[in-house]
Amino acid sequence: MGSKKLEVICPCCETKLQVDKKTGEVIWEEKKEKPMPSLADMVNDLGSQQKEKESLFKKHSETQKERSRLLDEKLKESLKHVDRSSDKPLRDFDFD
Repeated sequence: MGSKKLEVICPCCETKLQVDKKTGEVIWEEKKEKPMPSLADMVNDLGSQQKEKESLFKKHSETQKERSRLLDEKLKESLKHVDRSSDKPLRDFDFD
């Protein structure tokens, strides 16, 4: 008579699972130990995170400068098209 449990290894996390063949229930799991990262690896990760943040900040800053320039252009263009022939302010009853 064969074993009533099946041993399976998860392809994602490499956890070893023992599964009951009849019910499909997990009887036991044994997680693979993750190696502790070295101090050098952690420092490198922090350095790359810092560079990524600086890059995002620079990109955002350039976007804001471009937006400011565009708004200035729109303002200049609208000022060109303002009708300055009548210096007198319009009042509501002038439209009647």
